[in-house]
Amino acid sequence: MMKIDIHAGPQTALLRCCGRLVLGWETETLRYVAKSRPEPYLILDLGGVETVDAAGLGVLVELYCWARRTNKALTLSNPSAPVSRLVALTKLHSVFEIAGPREAELADETESRFERRCMTA
Repeated sequence: MMKIDIHAGPQTALLRCCGRLVLGWETETLRYVAKSRPEPYLILDLGGVETVDAAGLGVLVELYCWARRTNKALTLSNPSAPVSRLVALTKLHSVFEIAGPREAELADETESRFERRCMTA
């Protein structure tokens, strides 16, 4: 289940997300709430996200594209460990604007954990 707390000002909307960001009502809820905000600056606080799957990552990418098309600014704030790992794995840290304590770790995590893996058959 996804819970979203909305804190809105005249120019900025902060959406605090808690729970699971997975295929179903959770992704649809985030998509609907984010796209319905009229503010030009949108901050998604993902610190409370416990689980994220491909659909959850997909909705974040969709919101990024939507924000660019509509001249809005989108920032991912305080990404939880599961969100940070998935963003690093997919190398989307170079696309998203990320703010929070794990921001600096994303590039290092990509280099150290994922670049040097190899598979043998």
